[in-house]
Amino acid sequence: MATGAVNTREAVRAISRRMNCYHKDCRELLLVHFPAVLAEAVSAGKKVHLAGLGTFYPRRGKKGPRVAFKPAKQLLRALREKGGGGQ
Repeated sequence: MATGAVNTREAVRAISRRMNCYHKDCRELLLVHFPAVLAEAVSAGKKVHLAGLGTFYPRRGKKGPRVAFKPAKQLLRALREKGGGGQ
């Protein structure tokens, strides 16, 4: 099993290759638009549910608002089938 983490460049490269789109467009989606939509929804007290991935939802923390994530059963199943992905 590989060690380490997938960095932004590697994630953008892999996704853009799978989608057959420009790296620039993929990077903009992942690093500009998705976080903006997520922050806007969660700051308004809304959950953001992405089928197959999971749900992001607002939580109050001692140091201010937080975003929590609950993975979808489909994602957890895929991780188990691939051998975990943990440490």
